Amino acid sequence: MIRVFLEITLVVIVFWQFCRIQRFKSEMNQLCDELDNLLDGQKGFLLFRTNNEQVQRLTVSVNGFLERVYKKNAEFKIIKKELREMMVDLSHDLKTPLTTLSGYVQLLQLRLKEEPENIKSVEQILKKLKIKTEQTNRGIMQFLDIAKIQSGDMEISKHQIDINRLCKEVLMEYYDVLELNGIYVNVQIEDKASMIISDYNAICCILRNLIDNALKYGMDGKYLGLAVKESDDTISIEVTDHGQGIEKDEQEFIFERNYRAKAVRQKNNDGSGLGLSICSKLAEQLNAKLRVNSIPHEKTIFKLLLEKS
Repeated sequence: MIRVFLEITLVVIVFWQFCRIQRFKSEMNQLCDELDNLLDGQKGFLLFRTNNEQVQRLTVSVNGFLERVYKKNAEFKIIKKELREMMVDLSHDLKTPLTTLSGYVQLLQLRLKEEPENIKSVEQILKKLKIKTEQTNRGIMQFLDIAKIQSGDMEISKHQIDINRLCKEVLMEYYDVLELNGIYVNVQIEDKASMIISDYNAICCILRNLIDNALKYGMDGKYLGLAVKESDDTISIEVTDHGQGIEKDEQEFIFERNYRAKAVRQKNNDGSGLGLSICSKLAEQLNAKLRVNSIPHEKTIFKLLLEKS
């Protein structure tokens, strides 16, 4: 009697396990079918009712993975669109200066052939050729910088640096340009060290772009101010010019890629519109803030606010 009972119990257990396995297989097949449909392009998540704890955990994990995939796909589409726009902008922005460079070279060849002794005329062409070459090179480097930032290839490595010394070193790079153009330079930087934990190259890149911007669009004011101001929580680097300035309704847009203010467009000033966008993106990576305050034809101040460590 006991033996018969045990045999019946064993059969029931085996049958129960068999049904459980079959049900598990069926649920897994349904999950696979739904996942295949989602991978075929039907965006969504797995919606599956089950009492199996392992299948529930698997469904949650798969949905979490799908959410990350959808997010990455959306980011990829944005980057792809920006890359396409960047390539169009690059080809457009390089076409004009390269044509101009080619024209200057042809003119130089003609002058050397027709007037080999007219050194002054040749020097004038070489000067224009040098300026246009530098503008073209700066534009290419800005496109490369923005591409590195957007792709994540520009690494931020923070170390202890002296902001006062950094600003003086960058300003000295412009000594010849400032002296040649008769620009008054107002430097408000203390002789003592002002230490901060940040990325040296990134801050140099931001400062160079701000100074380039001030010289390019504020040259008429014949003024460049560079100040480092320190408070309890922040260190502020300020670049000031007395040029044409930026209208109030345009100030919120100037950090967007390829945006150029109306006054700049009317003046037909060469530029890719990338400098301030590079500054903004680098400032974001440094957890810093970039601000602008401009009174047209009076004063424009760009401030880089760095948090103290």
